[in-house]
Amino acid sequence: MSIYDFQITAEVISDLVQNIILLFALVFIYAATNINPNSSKIRLKIIIGTIIGGFTILLMLNPWEINSGLIFDTRSVLLGVSGLFFGPIATFIAAMIAIIYRLSIGGVGVYAGVSTILFTSLIGVFWYKIRKPISKMLPFIEYYIFGLVLHIVTLACFLLIPWPLAFEVIRSTTVTYLAIFPIVTMILALSLDNQRIRINSNLMINSKQLLLQASLDSTDDIEIFAMDTNYKYLAFNQFHKENMKLYHQADIKMGSSFIDQMIIDDMKERIKKQIDYALTGKIFREIVRIETEYEKYLEEIITPIVSDDNRVIGVTYFSEDVTKQTLHDQNIVYLSYNDPLTSAHNRRYYIEKLQKLDNPKYYPLTMIIADINGLKIVNDAFGHTAGDDLLKKVYELLDELFSKKGIISRIGGDEFTILLPHTSKEDAHQLILDAKKRFEKQRVMDIVISVSFGISTKESNEDIQDVFKDAEDDMYTHKLFEITSHRHDTINTILSTLREKNPREDMHSKRVSEICLSLGKALEMTGDDLNLLKMISNLHDIGKIAIDESILNKPGKLDEKEWNSIKKHPEIGFRILSSSPEYAKIAQDILSHHERYDGKGYPRGIKGEEIPIRARIISVADSYDAMISERPYRKPLTHQEAIEEIRINMGKQFDPQIAKLFIELFEKKMP
Repeated sequence: MSIYDFQITAEVISDLVQNIILLFALVFIYAATNINPNSSKIRLKIIIGTIIGGFTILLMLNPWEINSGLIFDTRSVLLGVSGLFFGPIATFIAAMIAIIYRLSIGGVGVYAGVSTILFTSLIGVFWYKIRKPISKMLPFIEYYIFGLVLHIVTLACFLLIPWPLAFEVIRSTTVTYLAIFPIVTMILALSLDNQRIRINSNLMINSKQLLLQASLDSTDDIEIFAMDTNYKYLAFNQFHKENMKLYHQADIKMGSSFIDQMIIDDMKERIKKQIDYALTGKIFREIVRIETEYEKYLEEIITPIVSDDNRVIGVTYFSEDVTKQTLHDQNIVYLSYNDPLTSAHNRRYYIEKLQKLDNPKYYPLTMIIADINGLKIVNDAFGHTAGDDLLKKVYELLDELFSKKGIISRIGGDEFTILLPHTSKEDAHQLILDAKKRFEKQRVMDIVISVSFGISTKESNEDIQDVFKDAEDDMYTHKLFEITSHRHDTINTILSTLREKNPREDMHSKRVSEICLSLGKALEMTGDDLNLLKMISNLHDIGKIAIDESILNKPGKLDEKEWNSIKKHPEIGFRILSSSPEYAKIAQDILSHHERYDGKGYPRGIKGEEIPIRARIISVADSYDAMISERPYRKPLTHQEAIEEIRINMGKQFDPQIAKLFIELFEKKMP
């Protein structure tokens, strides 16, 4: 080879290398700008097409030239790869720029040059439609074949050069176009493909990060964050950021230390221990009562983040406010073992605890049964609110006296049990004596609190239910002696309270008593019946204790609702007295003293001889005294007017024989 030929070859190689360098500059610019080839924005596609067209001109400005008007460069590579990666719009713009510039150069190779631009661009754009047979090949093989096809077509375009010059051009460029350019095409395509994968991966990562952050921020009641092994933030949601600002005055950011920014020491120490536990590879999950607010509970879940090589590289922290559910659950548990009225343990708790304490290591195990005397009377006389107050007061005192040594449970309506492990019967007796002294000083609705106690102790292998039975029997034995006295005192207290509520009641009862005794003597009743009549006259309105004071002392006429309330007092009186054996004989009389002889009375509507005779007697006496007594809403009747009313209602409201006897006894004189 001559020196001249060597120089020509060197120039060609130099031009070729410059072309290739310019070609790969596109990759560097593409990588630097992060332009997404799959972008759907038309404006961006126009910009990309213009940039590629500009690079095509640069390539044609640095060609190697075989003959005047015959320039060769790597535009076939650039436009083909552009069609493959940037689509028809960008490639069409680039091709048009390249064609315009090539036409401006002119020369014998102009048609071949323009054809090369058109066909390589079209092959690039439509490659995905014609590549099906090789679509499963490895990328570098596919792109090499793509480059080979591009440049076979390019060589074919050279046939448009005038003959025989075309033959010379094809002969001199075949090696370059079929050996070098397919490899250059493959490398360029792989570079752009990798860049496309990187961009798509970044877009996917960014999309996932946005989705993750949106998911993290979608809740305003769950704190979510992640940190590395040095407690530095990897991610956090807005709710956590707001709470750190609220409770710790910290403006957190990525990479800052979670632990270092906590200012509540107790919380800091607790959470650090939890995180350190999770960093050992274990999941921490617990409902905790937090330090920042009273009665606030969080469910904290701390999970280790494990790398592909099985190393713990951080933790995720989820914290949800479960206060409402936790308090609800606690309340359910509490109610399942506690009496909602007194707060004492209930029967279920007592049974479970008794099974545990029925063990020699707790002997001597003493059982006390405490039964309230007169709860029913209090309920009937003063209402269930007063009865509830009595129950709560009894438990309050039992709790003060026994809770340090034993377990108190309410196992019935008015019955409590006290389990005293390691307590002898003698010691328990002393506790009961102390309790009785305390109860004697306590009152509910001016009624002295009375509680009967029974006691039994297990020291060996006897059945625990037998121990309970012995304690219960002991309690009933004491109750027999205590209940009668307490009932009598309670009824006297009720009467005293009633007279305070309604001052007229005392004198009314005395006058009714005198009339009843006179009628009873006239009917030749025995001394016992006369005593009962006297007792009835004192107690006949005892049921009014449960009637509101404003109704009893209302200055005007009662409305229907108030009158219906008043009409309940015979039933209330019956309930108060029927629970006491000593008053049982007169309970029916109290119930019936507002019945009418014609059956139109209340509360049962019985008539005639069905009404007990003592009730019939008191009906006349009670009605007469009511008629001659002054009331805020009416003037009293005179004696004669009242006698006349009784005469008119003989056989209707009143027993005719008793009414007639009353008139005979009292018509001429005041009773």
